[in-house]
Amino acid sequence: MAASENARIKRLINSAEELVQKGERQKALTELHKALDIDSGNRSVKKRISEIEREVSAMRNFKKTRDSRTHKTGNSVSSGDFVDECITRSEDAFRQGDEVRALQELERARHHDPDNKLVRRKIVMVRRQIKTDNLYDLALTKLADDDVVTAVKNARIIFNTWSSAPILSALLDKIEEFKPQDAELDVEDVEDIEDDEFEEFEEVEEVEESAAPVQEKERTSPADAAIISIRGKISRSDFSSALTEATKARKKYPKNKTIKELVERLEKLSGKKKPAVVPVAKTEEPKDKPAGKKPMGLIVAAVVAVILIVVFVVVKPFGGEDGEAVTVPVEEEVFQPYSVAYTVDSVETYSVTIDGQAASILLDGSFVVEGSSEAARIIEVRSSGFETYREEVVFQSGEESTISISLDPIGTSTVQVVLQADGADSEQVVWLVDGVEADDSIDLLTGMHVFQAVQEGFNSNPESIFVDYSTGELQISLALLSQEESQVTLALAGDVPGTGAFFIDGARVGSGVRRVSEVFPFGTHSLRVEVENYESWSRTITLDSEGFSATVSPVAIATTGRLMIAPEPWANVSIDGVGVGQTPMAPIDLEEGAHTVVLTNPDYEDQTSSVTITAGEDSSIRYTAAAAEPDQPEVIEEEQPIIPPFPISQVGPQVPGLASEMGDVHGYVLLDVLVGTDGTVQGVSIVNDELGLGCGAAAEAAVRQWVFNPASQGGVPVEITTRVQVRFDVE
Repeated sequence: MAASENARIKRLINSAEELVQKGERQKALTELHKALDIDSGNRSVKKRISEIEREVSAMRNFKKTRDSRTHKTGNSVSSGDFVDECITRSEDAFRQGDEVRALQELERARHHDPDNKLVRRKIVMVRRQIKTDNLYDLALTKLADDDVVTAVKNARIIFNTWSSAPILSALLDKIEEFKPQDAELDVEDVEDIEDDEFEEFEEVEEVEESAAPVQEKERTSPADAAIISIRGKISRSDFSSALTEATKARKKYPKNKTIKELVERLEKLSGKKKPAVVPVAKTEEPKDKPAGKKPMGLIVAAVVAVILIVVFVVVKPFGGEDGEAVTVPVEEEVFQPYSVAYTVDSVETYSVTIDGQAASILLDGSFVVEGSSEAARIIEVRSSGFETYREEVVFQSGEESTISISLDPIGTSTVQVVLQADGADSEQVVWLVDGVEADDSIDLLTGMHVFQAVQEGFNSNPESIFVDYSTGELQISLALLSQEESQVTLALAGDVPGTGAFFIDGARVGSGVRRVSEVFPFGTHSLRVEVENYESWSRTITLDSEGFSATVSPVAIATTGRLMIAPEPWANVSIDGVGVGQTPMAPIDLEEGAHTVVLTNPDYEDQTSSVTITAGEDSSIRYTAAAAEPDQPEVIEEEQPIIPPFPISQVGPQVPGLASEMGDVHGYVLLDVLVGTDGTVQGVSIVNDELGLGCGAAAEAAVRQWVFNPASQGGVPVEITTRVQVRFDVE
């Protein structure tokens, strides 16, 4: 893209932000759409358009509904009528495909009547439908990308969530019908899903509108109450807390089979190994007694007896003359260092922090957690479009393993959000979520939502807040402002790792956090956000009644520079002792610092150059060595050098559909090509596909049509493998 076009896009974006600050959001959208006409694939412009449109919609819906709200304090609306209205609106929204709205209406009904079983069942049904539908859509996308393994994993998750889901059968049929190009599908995993006899965590019956209410028992036992609580955490996908509570319940109610089954299933889901069982001598049972499990009481008694024997038979004889016990030294086991590799399925790019510190992603797309103590480690993985993966892990001494994790798409899970307004009377505040009146406690799907607190006599601004997966309730504080104040909200983009430091007018207003929301008087203010390993983000704003909010996407600090090598004469290139291919080639990314580059060509002397790379800058070298003198002695044919092949006819690659849809795809695919003695391509293999999106397969298909001048040794054509690069530039 020309520099003039980039400058014009920047001017349009700045103009749009000024219009937003003045409250003229429609004009701002016009400016951003002009920028999109210049660069249709600009993702930052598309994202900003989406944010502004969401705010406009929320404000429009609020204005439409503010005079038509019927359920307020003091209105003569019966409890039963209000719950029935919520259920009716929920069912209408569900039939129209608006599952989020359906869930919101049910949550309002539950908040008004917490004991209504019909409402609670419908909430579980809607949540289950949302999660399985999202997993189904993701599985179909993976099948379209030839990723059948991930599609099968999603089918198994659907089965474990809702084994009788109507879409499960259709998905399994699509997986079985899938025919990969290079290999036949092994359908054992699919058959496992179909033949499995696992029970669901929670069986929810379909409730007809006219069904009679279920009669409650007069009293719920403590064990049943524990089971209800555990299943509630499971329904919110809070498996870690569910496992902790289930483990405690099993110790308290060891004879309860349901609790035992929940613990076993949760342990299997979390990947935890069962503790090793100490072998106990088997005693012969009476022949007339039916075989079965030993009562728990007998097992406990046996363990106590063994401990007493050890104490009185082994320890006691070593007492001193006065009967004092002698302490036998026990060699303490030394904790051995561990090294655990993690791979992340289903995502192209991601960032990771370990104990709050950014970690490096290896060339193969994995990351490693290392340590030398048994302290818990907190692992957090973020990727745009996916829910944040967060886990607290305690590794075993000397553990060396590989763990694969998957990220759920945004909108898969729900989060309980609790709204509050500082210094306000909560009974007088009207809460708006996505432009619709809501209660101060509501369950929302993960993703971007617009929140606003409204009260007579106060100013307030809609706030776009990213609601991410959380193990507990998420508290959001909204501002009610005086007539001369407004709100500044700053938040890090979802794919930026870790936390940041936030400054307004030079004063630190937040540190070690991902979002701040501050109230300031009208006027000019300077903003700055600092994130480790990223360039500082800054902006000057004029704050008015519309407030200011921004999602901060700082630019990563460059740690590499590019080396460009002149294409003529051609040369085999080795950098720091590692061969990287043959010129002509694309610029090579290298870490900053000194590097040794060796260029070789049979017709020239070898050339060794020392190159210093500066981060963010380009360096270049040229092959300037003198022509090689011919050898005087007769050269034995077997020892003569091989003149490598070079392409004389090249076919450009077809741009894959996924790359075309995503846009802004630039880079190379590296391939090894086996060239025959007649110059035709005999075989192609992909060495490195940094782009993904089907670019590797497209490059391979194109190179198979190339024609080369064959390699030769002593004037005789020979078959040889050479390395080539294919560039993609998709705007």
